Amino acid sequence: MITSNFFVDFKLIENVDAIDGIVNSLVPENRSSVREAFEYLNGVVRKYADNEGYNITMGKNAFAIAMWMLRYINEPGMTSRFAITQRDVFERELNRISKEDNENIIFYCDSAGIEATVDGNTFHIPFDFFIKNNKKISGFKYRLVYQKLSRGTIYLSKNQFIHLLREDFVQKLMDVYSRMGPGDSQNIFRKFIGDLEKIKKDFLEIKSKNTISLGEVDFTMFPPCIKTYITQMRDGENLAHLARFTLASFLHSAGMSNENMLNLFKFAPDYKEDLATYQVNHITGVISGTEYSPPKCSTLRSNHLCYMGDDPLCARIKHPMQYYEAKKKSSGNYRKK
Repeated sequence: MITSNFFVDFKLIENVDAIDGIVNSLVPENRSSVREAFEYLNGVVRKYADNEGYNITMGKNAFAIAMWMLRYINEPGMTSRFAITQRDVFERELNRISKEDNENIIFYCDSAGIEATVDGNTFHIPFDFFIKNNKKISGFKYRLVYQKLSRGTIYLSKNQFIHLLREDFVQKLMDVYSRMGPGDSQNIFRKFIGDLEKIKKDFLEIKSKNTISLGEVDFTMFPPCIKTYITQMRDGENLAHLARFTLASFLHSAGMSNENMLNLFKFAPDYKEDLATYQVNHITGVISGTEYSPPKCSTLRSNHLCYMGDDPLCARIKHPMQYYEAKKKSSGNYRKK
């Protein structure tokens, strides 16, 4: 059964008075939690400089304090990296507690308001939970067409279910973060403003040195969807699987080298060089022998990945590459690949 030592307690995070009491306490255990949170965020900044994650398990008090520190710092890129690295910690913890009994995962689900049951090593979950959380997971095993579905229930292996739970965990984390008041964070850390400002300054200095090189392709000609994906990646957001595929296949079709593409993907908060290299080489045909094209605009719209806004050209085209080619043609610098 999951014990009180499980590393995250969402109710504690949202209890402003409790967090204030811990942060400003003279009790050695509480002071240790504050130090642990500071050490963790400094580690995040150090690893950010090396394009690496920092997936250390914190105590639940330190985790809650770190969340409030991030609310004070208010840098989306740093918050996103925290969420993604803690997503990996969450997955590791679920694997740990389930080694004794798969029912431990169900205990977590009950505490998190997630409907699920288990029969041996097969987990039964609602259809809507699956489609809500599979979007950012790569691999055919997480596409709906490959799932066993019966009367609104999907049947998954433990590994598949844990992957979905970790995406749900990130969403819960960001939902809680969005409800945390900046004013409350300033009051909580009234004795630690200088320390937090230094962490923020260090992060921004590193961020300012990280520039994106797109080679010879012209960013100004890109459709709004591609511009948005690049901006989101630069800011440390974790793109959905289809958005990553669209971005890589579009940039390849536009003439970007695989090397420049991989330099761009280094900004992803969950970047792993070997996996990113494999995926880019697969999409561009180096491994597969097939050069993939970006999805049509209708596919992006149906997956909530279209950002056309009031762009008049978007309203007239059906494919991201049509947009790019039309822009190049109107600029007098058109050469179809």
